[in-house]
Amino acid sequence: MVIQERNPLTDFAVYLILLLIPSLIVLLIEFLRTKNVKLFSTIHNIQIALEKFIKHNIYFPSLLILLIVSWIINLTQPMLRSGLAVMVQDGFHYGEQIGLSLTFLNNPKEFFNQAYLMVNGFTLNVLPGAIGNLLGGNNYDISFSLIIFYILSITPIFVSFFVLFELAAYISIANKWQVFCLLLFIYLPLYNSIFMFLDRDGVFLIQTYISVRLLRILTIANTEESDSWKVKYVYPSLIGISIPISLLYTYDRATYFALLFCYLLLVIATTKQKQLFIKIALSSLLSIGVTSLFLMITLGINSLLVPISHILYWSKYSGLFTSLPYPQINLFQSEILVWLPILFQSLFISLLLIKFQSECIIQKKNWRIFLSEVSAPLFIFLCAVMYMRIALGRSDTGHLMSPGFFAIFALVILIGKQLATIQSIKFSWLSTLVTCLIVSSILNSASVNAAINISSILEYPKLVNSLLTKRNSDLVTPQYLDTVEKMQDELTGQSCFYTLTSEGIWYRLFRLSPCSKYWYLIYSTSTASQQELINDLRQTAPKIILYSNQSLGNGIDGVRKETSHLPVHQFVWANYRPYKYIHDHWFWIRRETEASVANLLVPDHRQISGSFDTLIPGEHSDVIATGWAFSPANQIPHENAVFLTYSLANKPNDIQLLSIGSTGIERPDVVAATNNRDALNSGWSITFNRLNLPTGQLVNVRAWAYNATDQKLYEIPTPSLKTIEGK
Repeated sequence: MVIQERNPLTDFAVYLILLLIPSLIVLLIEFLRTKNVKLFSTIHNIQIALEKFIKHNIYFPSLLILLIVSWIINLTQPMLRSGLAVMVQDGFHYGEQIGLSLTFLNNPKEFFNQAYLMVNGFTLNVLPGAIGNLLGGNNYDISFSLIIFYILSITPIFVSFFVLFELAAYISIANKWQVFCLLLFIYLPLYNSIFMFLDRDGVFLIQTYISVRLLRILTIANTEESDSWKVKYVYPSLIGISIPISLLYTYDRATYFALLFCYLLLVIATTKQKQLFIKIALSSLLSIGVTSLFLMITLGINSLLVPISHILYWSKYSGLFTSLPYPQINLFQSEILVWLPILFQSLFISLLLIKFQSECIIQKKNWRIFLSEVSAPLFIFLCAVMYMRIALGRSDTGHLMSPGFFAIFALVILIGKQLATIQSIKFSWLSTLVTCLIVSSILNSASVNAAINISSILEYPKLVNSLLTKRNSDLVTPQYLDTVEKMQDELTGQSCFYTLTSEGIWYRLFRLSPCSKYWYLIYSTSTASQQELINDLRQTAPKIILYSNQSLGNGIDGVRKETSHLPVHQFVWANYRPYKYIHDHWFWIRRETEASVANLLVPDHRQISGSFDTLIPGEHSDVIATGWAFSPANQIPHENAVFLTYSLANKPNDIQLLSIGSTGIERPDVVAATNNRDALNSGWSITFNRLNLPTGQLVNVRAWAYNATDQKLYEIPTPSLKTIEGK
């Protein structure tokens, strides 16, 4: 039976064609060669011309540079078309880049004194929004900030090719452009599948480029270049200048390179003459000191002290409050690819040990010479090791790919350098490059085509201009803009603002500074930092805060913010009350007087109709409380909040707030039981986590309904006492 309208013999014909045509082509070429046909002679002349072109010092490099520029533009054009505009819809991630910009511009030196905690660094968390505001004003600052973000994103990609070129020169200085082309054919198909770069990698890759260049030149013994003033002063000075700047760029990468800088000095001290080491060390250290002094004079002493304090903070509380585990090893392409960087690192160590045994133990080569010769690939390998901290700390797609570039090319250049020293190996550059091009195209044709599609460069200026001409109102979500318009007048008198949704974009939209240095709720990852945040809110006393919405920050990695930051929410629940609900944004207003939990609770079951029905165990220590509550008729829906509390079984009067929810779930059974159709949406379901309860202690859980008239919490009746043990 034939399902498709095609003869079954067609498949056999296709098989024979694919099987025989390559062989026929080979036979035809061989026949033409033996018969000295003019066509073959022409092909031979073309081959010779191509060989000369590949070895030309101007034309071939120019072609490679053109292809690289074309590839970068084509690769990043989706960002300009829609990717950057879509990013604005993410108030969490985009807010990290724009939320503090106005606060900084209002008083740059005082900004660092406030020590706003940043997860990346000043350049990534402040500069895009600040430059955007200076260039675009109040109406176009967001579009200009997106262009700055775009520049920060393509910088590491651009610099990575400089690193690649230095690695090619390390393998063979005489054929560096040909080797560079071979490395490109490895780079292009693997990008976005095994490795990729993030906006925060720019300065680190610049530091890597300078370091690899310095090590490569030092590897060439007894040459004029290895003893030049650039080696002694320029490159070390550039490295020294970059170290304080990296503190303002990205915290974790700055820390990684500080360790790699120690490795750099150690290798030079071990393998080179003492005088050369002293000159390199003094040049770099003096540059660190001068650059640090310049930054502290320009931006204030805290411009460097605060980043250091942030690094120390994140070193204790890394990974925010959750950790995404590394994917399991499965025989699927996506899972295998993320494990390849570890495999490459393992292979690198194995080959390095084999090389050490062969050269130092068997051939008796001096180990210092050996260390000098492998210092460049070893540096790249250590970069991969450092970047594994990123992949292991938070194993989502972007972070998993972080070490891939360094892991791959550390292994490649170690093998390449070894092959380059074997004089018996002879091959045609043309044949090798063509073969690698074909393999690369098979592995990832889209990436290779991006380099060839040069015509798309003409669209590039139009895309940039299109983005720059977009007003803020064209980019920000309409619901957010409408919410700002409706709340702006009420926030006019506030000196600061705070949101529990961890969305920095609100500070820019309301044009208010954060009320705490923990301007993102999730940054207060410890009990001590949450207490600091509570003290800041108590001291600044913002009248209105944003309690919740549907954004990412309300439950990162499936962990509700009420679970991860219970002390802060307990403070808010006791001192604020539901106020307005606009487009899913729930604003709360401060109570007239600070109240204790005991003063808020009314444990009188007769005052409210409802029932606390069940406690159901959920996943990951979660517990789900369900029930229903019939709110007063004059109470608007966003005020129909339901609170949970707990108290130790042996201390029933010591009541603590635990979680919050609201009515709105349909309960037809309640309608049938009460004969009241107004009770249809009276159901509620509230999740809390046993980790928020006293460990190993039995507690009583109770439910309370909020009454907007007197702003009290009235206990919801329960058919039986609800108890659970803390974990």
